[in-house]
Amino acid sequence: MSFAQVFRLGSRLASSNLTKRSYSSNTTKEAFEAIKVEASAGAETWKKITLFVTIPLCLFFSVKSTRDEFEHIHHLEEHPETPVHYSYLDIHKKDLPWGDGQKPLFYNPIFDRNL
Repeated sequence: MSFAQVFRLGSRLASSNLTKRSYSSNTTKEAFEAIKVEASAGAETWKKITLFVTIPLCLFFSVKSTRDEFEHIHHLEEHPETPVHYSYLDIHKKDLPWGDGQKPLFYNPIFDRNL
């Protein structure tokens, strides 16, 4: 194919249906406004559901779960759990290079009790 033939083929393709925007709509301004009005009713419904149902439920369950968690913490303070000693956790071939050599780098005395 010569350059002229390729150029003609390219110009034919450019003017064909291949270059038209297939996602554009023919909606007129009046039709768009009608769609907007119809959608605003649904938007108002969801706004009311959010304000009068979702937010109060979130507040209720946050208060309830906080109260339950405080009861759980209070119970653990009165009756602490006795940790089970697992001997395989104490195996060290050599001391660690920090602290006393027995505790891990991020040692927490509350959670790492069996060291």
